[in-house]
Amino acid sequence: MLLPSSALSFLRRFAIALLAVVVIATVGFVSAQAYGKREFAKSRTIRIPDGILTPSKPGQPANYLLIGSDVRPADETAQEAQAYGTGKDVGPQHSDVMIVLHVDPAAHTGMLVSFPRDLMVQIPGHGRDLLNAAFAYNGAPLVIQTLEANFAPMKINHYLEVDFRGFKKIVNEIGHIRIYFPTPAHDPFTGLNIDQAGCVSLNGDQALAYARSRHYYVPKDVQNPAPWQWNYTPGIKDSQRGGQGWVATGSDIDRIPRQQYFLRTVSQAAIDKSGSDVLKVASLLDAIFGSLGHDQTLKQSELNSLALTFRGLSPSKVQMLTLPTIPDPTNGNRVVSKFPDAGGVIALLSTFTAPPKTPVVKPLAANKVTVRVVNGSGVKGAATRVLDAFTAEGFKSGGDAVDADKSDYKTQVRYAPGKFNQGYTIATAVGTANLVPAASEKNTLGGDALLIVGTDYDSLTHRFDLIPRPAGVTIPTATTSTTGASASTTSTTVAKQTVDTRFVPVDPKTGGTLVGCPSK
Repeated sequence: MLLPSSALSFLRRFAIALLAVVVIATVGFVSAQAYGKREFAKSRTIRIPDGILTPSKPGQPANYLLIGSDVRPADETAQEAQAYGTGKDVGPQHSDVMIVLHVDPAAHTGMLVSFPRDLMVQIPGHGRDLLNAAFAYNGAPLVIQTLEANFAPMKINHYLEVDFRGFKKIVNEIGHIRIYFPTPAHDPFTGLNIDQAGCVSLNGDQALAYARSRHYYVPKDVQNPAPWQWNYTPGIKDSQRGGQGWVATGSDIDRIPRQQYFLRTVSQAAIDKSGSDVLKVASLLDAIFGSLGHDQTLKQSELNSLALTFRGLSPSKVQMLTLPTIPDPTNGNRVVSKFPDAGGVIALLSTFTAPPKTPVVKPLAANKVTVRVVNGSGVKGAATRVLDAFTAEGFKSGGDAVDADKSDYKTQVRYAPGKFNQGYTIATAVGTANLVPAASEKNTLGGDALLIVGTDYDSLTHRFDLIPRPAGVTIPTATTSTTGASASTTSTTVAKQTVDTRFVPVDPKTGGTLVGCPSK
């Protein structure tokens, strides 16, 4: 029997997989319009107050906020209450997994960005708290307001929500899910027990145990694993229960890459199961839409556009990112956004033109970027000092610094059409997430991008050290403020995290993205 706490963990983990089926495996939905219309009518409508969502048009780029809710249904059965707990047992609604799905149907591109549940943010009306607390306070509307307030200029256009009831039904419709285990693995809290490394076909119960796994144990000595043992007696401390010779991860950040692997795998399994055969996809769609909720403005035509964006696109090619974070200095169990890295991700979510075919991995060399700087801060001479700092770092000047049309701007980078990479490079150096496309080259005043120095410029963490330099330009050894009278030595640099392949399945041959099991 599942413990309520474990079940809660599962609900939040599986939300990703269920939503992946919705957005990636709906080929049949597009080809079966009449059937799809009837099924869409079965889904729940969730009222979002006017003015919260930003309107969008069918076929146009849009951001969907995807959330998995653990709200108990009014007709919860005795069996469900025993397995997952009642509303009284678990308290207010929760959602520990939140994803923003960015789609551009015309460009046939899509991207999913995971926002960690332990991310510290400013929640309007509630102060600084965990991101997942926003859902408990006031549901989806407050989550949308929180994301937009903390990650401007990103906007949310639509909302999708799923519950947990359809999990086993969906997995049973798909069939067994083939998961690759790099090592033996155990989770004593979910019942995951894999004694041998390799490809394992998981049934519904086993897939559930994998999807909700948090205390994921692997052997310290992979070549000679210690015998697995665990004392399940209630009341015994974890340190006394067993697991000697094994090591586990337990943070939300650690398991996100494994969740994304599971997402890709269950999506591909759904595609393989249904294909474009309407008869095969019908029962799967019935299970999906029975668990789906959406905002009142979402039309079936927009869901069609969503499906068409991913039609024919392999799950292995769908870009999946996690908002970059670093530990919260005030609480090591929490995280905060890592800038400027997070700024680049938010910029992609805020860009409603086709992103570059090759995702931005690192900034361009400074001498490959022409910058134009205007002063919107109200501080005399600020733009000139900033331009001087950029040219000293190797950037090219697009013209003299001048005043903007007003003096109360927030710092912003506007990039010319086709110059996203250049704009991203400047935004990275500045340390801002406020990166937006300009309507034309005239709006960047002759530069690849226009930097508006705002009233907040001095408070930003400038990271010129992340920009590749041409020969002869010295790389600063500390983070500096380009407009202040003196340099700041505050550094937020952290070591780049790499995937631990004991915990996260990757392609054994290439070390790259894996879907399902490796090819032989």
